[in-house]
Amino acid sequence: MNKKEVIDQAVEHLKNGSIILCPTDTIWGLSCDATNKVAVQKLLDLKKRDPNKSFIILLNSDAMINNCIKDMPSVAWDIIDLSNEPISLIMDGALYVAENAIHKDGSIAFRMIKSGFCFDLLTKFRKPIISTSPNFSGEKTPLRLNDINAEIKAKVAFQIPEEFAGEMSGKPSKILKIKPNGEVTIIRK
Repeated sequence: MNKKEVIDQAVEHLKNGSIILCPTDTIWGLSCDATNKVAVQKLLDLKKRDPNKSFIILLNSDAMINNCIKDMPSVAWDIIDLSNEPISLIMDGALYVAENAIHKDGSIAFRMIKSGFCFDLLTKFRKPIISTSPNFSGEKTPLRLNDINAEIKAKVAFQIPEEFAGEMSGKPSKILKIKPNGEVTIIRK
C-alpha cells in the first residue's frame, strides 16, 4: 500500500468508530474519532482506563482548534506558533468532542500536529482524533512499535505500517495547563 491508500483505510476505520494504532509526532498512539462517544468508550475499555481521566486530542489546524476550544487565550496561540517541539495544552471550554473524551471539569487536552503522517491523516479525516499511549493503564508507556503489547495490537482495527511512521520525538509531549486569564502551569516537562 502507498501512503494515500494507508490514510484512506485509516480514515474509513475512524469513520466506522474503530480504534487504530497510529504514529504521532511523539510516540505511537491508540487513536479514534474524538467526536464519537462510542469509539471513545471502546478506547477506554481497551486501555482499562479510569473514565474520569481525559485524553489528548490531536488537531492540525487553527480552524479545528476554534471548533474544539471555546475561548483560546493569546498565550496559547503564541505557544503553538513558537514551539519547535510537541506540547500538549490543557484548557477550559471544550467544544465539539465527545463528552467522555474531556475531563469532568470541562477542560480539554490537545496538541497541534504540524507535520508528518498524523498531520496528513487529520487533514483527510477533517475531525480531531484522540491519541493515547498504546498500553494498558498503569503500565509503562512503550516508545517504539516493537515494544507495544501484542494484546493491544490484536485489539485495534488497523495498524499504520511502520514505514509511514516518519520522525517521532520518541517521548511523550510536554503538557501545559493554560487558564482563561493566560496563566500557564507546567504539568509534565
